Amino acid sequence: MKKFVSVFLGALLSVAFFVVPSSAQSDDARIHLIHGIPGVNVDVIVDGNVVFENFAFKDTQDLSSFAGQTLAGLKVNAAGTDTTAIDAGDVALPASGNYTVFAHLDADGAPALAVFENDTSTVAAGNGRLVVRHAAAAPAVDVKANGAVAFTNLANGQEAAADLAVGTISAEVVPTGADDPVVIGPADLPITEGNSLIVYATGSLDDGLEVITESIADLGPNPTVVNTGDSPIDAGVPVGAGLALVATALIGAGMIRRSQGITVDA
Repeated sequence: MKKFVSVFLGALLSVAFFVVPSSAQSDDARIHLIHGIPGVNVDVIVDGNVVFENFAFKDTQDLSSFAGQTLAGLKVNAAGTDTTAIDAGDVALPASGNYTVFAHLDADGAPALAVFENDTSTVAAGNGRLVVRHAAAAPAVDVKANGAVAFTNLANGQEAAADLAVGTISAEVVPTGADDPVVIGPADLPITEGNSLIVYATGSLDDGLEVITESIADLGPNPTVVNTGDSPIDAGVPVGAGLALVATALIGAGMIRRSQGITVDA
């Protein structure tokens, strides 16, 4: 486990210095950070103070209020210790945009980072958006909706999306081109009008696959609230940041993995 933590934090350190200065804080930013790697806990220190403690698997953090600000003297320690794994210095956060930074395992089980720019385009009346993101140590997969293949050959670090009619779909994840084994599901996913439900496949085939969700609300023709991030499935999951704080430096450098949406018939 110590070796795994060291490798993971080292991967973060390798990107932490690719930071460009941000402008003044903006009200237009939505930055969510999600921890999708089992078994790695860290503490985050800013300007000598522990600001996020024991950041664990499935924890997330809404950093929108910090948009456009610089985190002074950012360090990442192994949880509960004084051992500094990363001394990132001053890290600037982006001033605007809608992003999710997801720490996960790549297809071979090594730690990796995916930075997704979330699609906030308008969803037609009567529809919701479903986004599926492959962030597990597993080969490419097909995603089935109500028994039919909706997204095919989705590889680690990739995403697919569709706007669907409001209702509930039964989703399954299977190896590409196969009907079994079903590695995730069947699971009922609610398609809510004007909302984008984002589903992450996490974990590994060896130790078990899990699902983490988030949502972006009020994307309909007449939104009343802009871009929330509470998960309708994993409601109540605490939002805490740690290592993902360093990952946001990727955004400042413009290293954004943009949406690769695939539209299917509802």
